[in-house]
Amino acid sequence: MTDSQLYEIFGEVISSRHFLKAFIITVTATFLMYFAAPTIVKALGKEDLLKALRVTLSALGAFVGFIISSAIIEPKRIVEEE
Repeated sequence: MTDSQLYEIFGEVISSRHFLKAFIITVTATFLMYFAAPTIVKALGKEDLLKALRVTLSALGAFVGFIISSAIIEPKRIVEEE
């Protein structure tokens, strides 16, 4: 299996295919938490805080997506010996 072109992001090397996969995972987790926020807020009994908690839960979803992506996709490190 041949990976597509490699890119350097924040000092790590990743293929465009893996970057796209991580992006999709993170966006999906973010939107799931965004759209699940009303249900979660209703269960907590804090309907008056829906707007604030929607943003907070979306950020939490993005964080969870990042953790999942980090666990699934490993960067391709380039080790240079001196």
